[in-house]
Amino acid sequence: MSEAGWAERKVERKLGGQYISLSPKLTAELLLAEHRRAVRVVKRELGTCVRQRESETDVIQRDRLGGAMLACSNILAALQRGRE
Repeated sequence: MSEAGWAERKVERKLGGQYISLSPKLTAELLLAEHRRAVRVVKRELGTCVRQRESETDVIQRDRLGGAMLACSNILAALQRGRE
């Protein structure tokens, strides 16, 4: 199984073995769980960048952290788009 096989492993664990087909409800449940996880990861990284930037004294590093914060904000906006 390749690196991208995490989805297959997750489904196999959920169903307790090999699977033939998934119900739409189960598929939606698994996708929503992964989406929520992605949002949590990006929010955590954004918070880390904000805290590091507040205590950083080097101007160049502060600028890099600002860029990372912007990237995290853009990713978070893309993940949350269409959820309202």
